[in-house]
Amino acid sequence: MATGFGFDREAVLQAVQQLTAVRSGLEATRQQARQLSATGSRDVDLALHDFTNAAIQHQTGLVAAVTAAADRLDDVVNGHDQLDSALGSRLSTNQQAKGHINE
Repeated sequence: MATGFGFDREAVLQAVQQLTAVRSGLEATRQQARQLSATGSRDVDLALHDFTNAAIQHQTGLVAAVTAAADRLDDVVNGHDQLDSALGSRLSTNQQAKGHINE
């Protein structure tokens, strides 16, 4: 029923899956970044350590943002399902819908 309003449920679900894949990739990269090996130079090791810590902090923010976006899109799908169910329950099953689907 609510699909007549132009909601593409499958496209939204696909976006959620893609965001979840991005989040997984960011988390995997963060785990790999923690595994630093010594270079033999104290200054280089310290610079790499500082860079890695800064990158991890930024990744944490990115993971949170991607997770929030995926959660919001999932909420959109759930809201659509609830709206669709509510609209469907208000219509009599033996009545034709009024208007055009594309309106």
